[in-house]
Amino acid sequence: MKEIDTTILFGMFESGCNEIAKHYEYINELNVFPVPDGDTGTNMKITTKSALEASKQKITASTSIKEFGNIFCRQLLMNARGNSGVIFSQIIRGFFEPIKPEATILTIDEIVECFKGAKEKSYKSISNPIEGTILTVIRVISEELPKQDNKDLNDLFKNVVTIGLDALKTTPDLLPSLKEAKVVDSGGYGLCKFLEGMYNFLNDPNKGEINFQAAEEIKTVGQAIDEISKTSKNTFIQNQTRLEINEEGFGYCCEFIIQKDFITHEAQEEKIKFELSKFEKELLNIGDSLVVVDDFEIIKIHIHSLKPWMILEIGQRYGEFLKVKIENMTQQYLDNHPEISADDLFNKFSLSDDIKIVATCPSRKIAEYLKSEFNIEHTIITEETGNPSTNEIINQITSTRSKNVIVITDDSNIILSAEQAVNFISSKYNIVVIKSRNIVESIGACLVFDPNKSLLENSREMNRAVRKQISGMVSTSVKTARFNGVHVEKNDYIGITDKRIVVSEKQSEHAVIGLIKEIKRKAKKSQLLYLIYGDNVTLREIRNIEKFVNENYGIKFKAIEGNQKLYKYYVGLN
Repeated sequence: MKEIDTTILFGMFESGCNEIAKHYEYINELNVFPVPDGDTGTNMKITTKSALEASKQKITASTSIKEFGNIFCRQLLMNARGNSGVIFSQIIRGFFEPIKPEATILTIDEIVECFKGAKEKSYKSISNPIEGTILTVIRVISEELPKQDNKDLNDLFKNVVTIGLDALKTTPDLLPSLKEAKVVDSGGYGLCKFLEGMYNFLNDPNKGEINFQAAEEIKTVGQAIDEISKTSKNTFIQNQTRLEINEEGFGYCCEFIIQKDFITHEAQEEKIKFELSKFEKELLNIGDSLVVVDDFEIIKIHIHSLKPWMILEIGQRYGEFLKVKIENMTQQYLDNHPEISADDLFNKFSLSDDIKIVATCPSRKIAEYLKSEFNIEHTIITEETGNPSTNEIINQITSTRSKNVIVITDDSNIILSAEQAVNFISSKYNIVVIKSRNIVESIGACLVFDPNKSLLENSREMNRAVRKQISGMVSTSVKTARFNGVHVEKNDYIGITDKRIVVSEKQSEHAVIGLIKEIKRKAKKSQLLYLIYGDNVTLREIRNIEKFVNENYGIKFKAIEGNQKLYKYYVGLN
């Protein structure tokens, strides 16, 4: 085989996603720290499988390769979880960038160029690329693949997998933390599994035809409309994370169905070729609460906007209307709530100039603390949902109903998703991301927030507070290993600070005291110690820790019940 079409490429991608899903638990085990956080493998599995399922609804046998790439990459990014999910989405986005819009097949030489594009895009998307990671794997593939004798596609992807695995083996030599833990990079391993799945599909004699939800299944336009109404899937806000759309609001609720490339009169101009990402971006510039369902010849749109005529104008560029419904949400709300005036409604639903905070946090108990202590109403609880996708963060930002938003992460693995969310909606909102690495750093940032200062002033003060914060966590080890000269037994309590394991003990009380000793050496002038404790911590243990702090350091001690599960303790010094 010398070339592939959309059908084959989709099958290869599906096989790659399935391969990640098969091995996600092992990918999790490759995490450097022996903490049961289910990071990389789980993130890559959710990212790829969610994107695959959403894309299946839109791909047909006649979809061009570039269109397939636009659809799949859009879904990858909107479902991306954690740094591994975001970087993987950029690798795939780069893979499709060299492909011409009209291409219906890919040759061997073109696929080689695609891997070069994957490397370029992924490196550009990271402000500080680190070798010894998934980036190294895709870089080496892009550099070595053109040197190989790629006689056919089987040879090509066999070389891709072989080069990728060889590059993966070098990651411990590039990152000391990997070498000490005696593991390869988990994200790089996940990418290799994806590529292995692509190669396996090419060699599967039973692969047959891909079962697309093709246009032939829809007999008439009328049937298509009925089918959309019954099985609409939100392509901008995925089912597992979507918020209920509240029809009571401000402005107009616009719903319409258009038939692509259809002209009602010969005097009309030709229609623009439909591209989902471009279409959504145009609409989001003048509206929100967007839902677009693309079903072959039919597009169904739901959006809230103050300018319904502009929404219709955009829609008509791509086709002609089969159904249109526009309702004045303002009037509907006033009719249903006679006690509220129009002025009250405007104040309630328009975007305010107040600065609002969106914060990620481990548990519901900590979310309640953030609300009571700092009036933060918009939180994403990561132990309930896992690392939030780009889309979940967008939902929280828009729900603030404010033009000015501060997003505070509580895990470095969420930062890229937050930055991608900002990129999507930066034209309508002023957003800054405070890159804290744990909930103690987040609290330190909240302590200096001043609603009377500007967004920029708060950003500077909060980032300064995060940089000054000395903090650490205590968790349970899931394996026996040696890190930074510290021997760790499985089920030990380990203290972590600045991405280093500094203590390992059989009892959690001893571990947290050892961690406090370590971070106190770095923060000699600190006056307050924060201790956020999780599930199954006794009051007696808290009192013993407080006694140790008072007797040895004479500083203030503040214990907060967090009920978090992954880390038994968070410790921070201010």
